[in-house]
Amino acid sequence: MKHNLIHILVLIFYSAWAWGQNPVETQVDTTNIKIGDAFSLTIKTHTNQNSKVLFPDSPQLGDFEVIDSYPVDTLLKSDYMELIKKYDLTQFNAGSYSVPQLPVIVDAKMFKTDSIYIQVTDIEVDTLKTPLYEIKGISTADASFSSKWFYLIFIILAVLVGLGLYFIIKKRQDANLTEEDKYKTPYEKAVKKLKKLEEKKNWTRGDAKPYYSDMTDIARTFIEDTFDISARELTTFEIISILKNTLKDKKIKLRPEIIREFKRVLDTADLVKFAKSQPTEGEITADTSKIQNIVDEINIAYPISAATQTERIRLREERKRKRKRLRIWVPISVSASLILISGIAYLINISAERDWHLLTFNSTKKLMNKEWITSTYGSNPGITISTPEVLFRKNDKTIQESALEGVASIQQFKYASINDPLYIILNIVETNKEFKYTDKEITDHSIRILTQNFRAKDIDFETSDFENANGIRGVEVKGNFIFSNPVNQKEEKIVFEGVMTKSGINRDQAWIFYLESDTTAPQLAERIFDSMQYKKEEKP
Repeated sequence: MKHNLIHILVLIFYSAWAWGQNPVETQVDTTNIKIGDAFSLTIKTHTNQNSKVLFPDSPQLGDFEVIDSYPVDTLLKSDYMELIKKYDLTQFNAGSYSVPQLPVIVDAKMFKTDSIYIQVTDIEVDTLKTPLYEIKGISTADASFSSKWFYLIFIILAVLVGLGLYFIIKKRQDANLTEEDKYKTPYEKAVKKLKKLEEKKNWTRGDAKPYYSDMTDIARTFIEDTFDISARELTTFEIISILKNTLKDKKIKLRPEIIREFKRVLDTADLVKFAKSQPTEGEITADTSKIQNIVDEINIAYPISAATQTERIRLREERKRKRKRLRIWVPISVSASLILISGIAYLINISAERDWHLLTFNSTKKLMNKEWITSTYGSNPGITISTPEVLFRKNDKTIQESALEGVASIQQFKYASINDPLYIILNIVETNKEFKYTDKEITDHSIRILTQNFRAKDIDFETSDFENANGIRGVEVKGNFIFSNPVNQKEEKIVFEGVMTKSGINRDQAWIFYLESDTTAPQLAERIFDSMQYKKEEKP
């Protein structure tokens, strides 16, 4: 009995010790799937109830594509907390693959999940028993609708709103036109009114007075609009006299018989209006033709132009131009405002997608203001550093193959790339007894290897001693180079800063790259370097 109790206590203490060493547990529901099938990966952490845990968040985990990433489940126990993160993964090529060791950050410390092998088998198809069909066209059913189409539709609607507004304004303007504004020239006004009057034939009721009054008013108005004479307020004698003098002053050549015909029609109209004379239908028709001929002859002899138009016509043309400007610029302004709103909404949307600062569109400022993550990378003893985002292991073959003699291993952790506003590289370099290089040789070699991948030119740098508040000492490097950005096809000046430290057999390096024009990035670099410290080895 006592012997069994000792065994139980040993198991309990061993389990507690194992849990303290690595609180991360990894499980899969199967290790054998067919092509395209999904399997579940479950990561569990056992931590204190106030612990902060960061699980991997990537569309690709090793060789497997993430189909679904489920929200974290939390189970509260009496003395600890269990967090459960599930993923659905798949692979579309047959073979043997492994789920790599994934980083899980627990209270600013990085732990690794177990690596698990998954066998992906092909699907055998018996073409003799299974009928084959022709390839079908692409189906559009249930196709995803890009959010960019909404902006395009909104722009089209903005243009249609402008067009609709144009026709609405034009219709209202046409409905509210005055008598003066309906016709382009005095000649057009006289011709159309004479035609409309002739179609009425209101003399057939035995009273020609209204007809002659309207006909002579049309002629008098034509003379008034053309020569700027108050013809409607003058007697027949006065209007004929003033018209002759005006023709003479303006040197207008008009046949004398035209003036005589005009006088005869005006005299006939006076007789009809004041002496109750009643012309025959033939005389009325003839007088109408004479007025039409008089208007035609005067228009030929003195056509309205910019130089000859009267003040009344100028005012009318000005009103016409104002109406045109109103019905054109109001719709354009409304459509442009709607398109501008759409553009602003689009910029705000992509700024959220690209993690830009909302007001400054500065991604490094956004990184500076967010909550940073402190993690320990490497081992023996491992370097602890604070960065805006977690650094992921991404070993560069060029760095590995170009290592100096005496380098046992290089572990690389990175954030972003050289094309991004901020690029961070952390190299954990473990050496052996054969490593015998000076700080200058290490600096020259590191910069040459780092920049050759970027096809950099005009490289310039300087070195100085480095020491931060945590007691980390080493060499600080500051420099710049010209980089041809493949994204925007422009040459950009890149500034780089680095700190190279050593602890025991480790020769670790932290490098930061950013645009020369970025004023926030130097503060980021200083903050990162100030946070560096070596993990203290725990005594057994």
